[in-house]
Amino acid sequence: MKIFNYILLAILLVFTSCDDYLNEPPSKSDSIDPQTTADLEFLLNSYSSNQSEKNKDFINCSDDYGLIKDIYDDNNAVYNITPAQYATWDVEYLPVTEDRGYFSSEWPKVFSANFILHKLPDVSGTEAEKAALKQEAHFLRAYSYVNMVNTYCLPYAAENMDEMGLPIKNSTSFDVSYERASLQATWDFIIADLEEALKLDRELELVSAGYRSWRASTASVNAFAARVYLIMGNYAKAQSHAQKALDEHDELVDYNTEMSYDPITEDYTDEDGNTYTVQYPITRAGQGATDLRMEWKELYYFRFMENDWWWYIPSQELLDAYDQTNDLRYKYHMVEHYSFNRGLTKFDYPGYMFFFDAIPSGPTVAEMLLVKAECQARLGQWNDGITTANRLRVVRMDNTADPSVINLSATDQDDAIAKILEERRRELPYTQRFSDVRRFNYNNYPADDVVITREFYPVSSVIESSQPVTTHVLDKKSRKYARPLPQQDINLTLGAMKQNTY
Repeated sequence: MKIFNYILLAILLVFTSCDDYLNEPPSKSDSIDPQTTADLEFLLNSYSSNQSEKNKDFINCSDDYGLIKDIYDDNNAVYNITPAQYATWDVEYLPVTEDRGYFSSEWPKVFSANFILHKLPDVSGTEAEKAALKQEAHFLRAYSYVNMVNTYCLPYAAENMDEMGLPIKNSTSFDVSYERASLQATWDFIIADLEEALKLDRELELVSAGYRSWRASTASVNAFAARVYLIMGNYAKAQSHAQKALDEHDELVDYNTEMSYDPITEDYTDEDGNTYTVQYPITRAGQGATDLRMEWKELYYFRFMENDWWWYIPSQELLDAYDQTNDLRYKYHMVEHYSFNRGLTKFDYPGYMFFFDAIPSGPTVAEMLLVKAECQARLGQWNDGITTANRLRVVRMDNTADPSVINLSATDQDDAIAKILEERRRELPYTQRFSDVRRFNYNNYPADDVVITREFYPVSSVIESSQPVTTHVLDKKSRKYARPLPQQDINLTLGAMKQNTY
């Protein structure tokens, strides 16, 4: 496949283009053919090559995203046809659009991992150095495979295991089949990688600009394992790994004392002459502000969801999920009047913002507390689950509010599960919600089931704004939860890699 044929070249170029932040950047004399374990470190140190996760299916397909008629009517440039197709779960036109780059962006990370594993026997270095590189390469590969299988394949469930998974790519050879393995074989491959990665023994090291979270650590691998086992519905293992991650690192950002507004504001005037002042969180600070991202001490692993459209449009349902008076996540992340920044002149609507166009998508301390809380509640320790969730609440809610407002309470197990999942949605919008809805609809707990609906114009190859508004529906267990692969990549395999069936 042509895209894969360029990947090895891209990997080799990393040896001469690592990030300035590294303690020991490669010199111009470094060979592109690695000779030592230190040479292979460069691939894993290239955080700018690995950090970005532009998964538009996750951004636009969940019920966190707002596809809103009034926004389109005010400025139809906001919803050009592509985001509207994502948001209505199109499977006919999206495969052929040029905006399907996420699938292609994860494969270079897989090839980096395979390249390291292939070269390890031939480079010089200690056995301990080689073992750590091997374990981290398995982690890197597993991470990308989970991201892809959780986007382009049907959800993890016994009834789906014979469905199509992903091509199994475990070498640097391009002379292999690109046929898709079964979903069962794909998950088996992931778990084998994860088990190898879990052997890594490395602390999450504190460096000058924050934690060294762009490299794998014992904490980050356990945090990732907790995420994986939650997807698989193995709550005991998910809780165990979440706890191991928390035992290694459990620092939280207190929004009462460590969050604020950016002193730079913007004023906009609508078509009626009303002026609005837009305030941003201090984390905004410009596109690609790497130092601020590295200083986010809750991150176990340096990955960020990035949105090329620069507006995470919240659904009304997501907005309603927050206590808009006391929840500091609403205060700092829901930017009021942001629609005027995006070119609207009439319709006043907020936008979700974390680091400008990016949201932490790597595992965090907050996510691990919520994994632990959910697993405790599902396994019967629902009071303990509420206590765990409240550890997060106390640093996210206004500390001047009444304790009954700050702290969650529950009357029984079902109530506890519901309240913890609501907290999870408030804490992890866009990055985890589509994954969560996928697993909710297959977990044999009917209270979790989600059917997503949107009221918008008909969408085909164009937005048919001359037609009446219609209801778009993503049903429980819809095959559209397996998002379509890029048709270009399918064509380049000469049909060996098949498209999802709908």
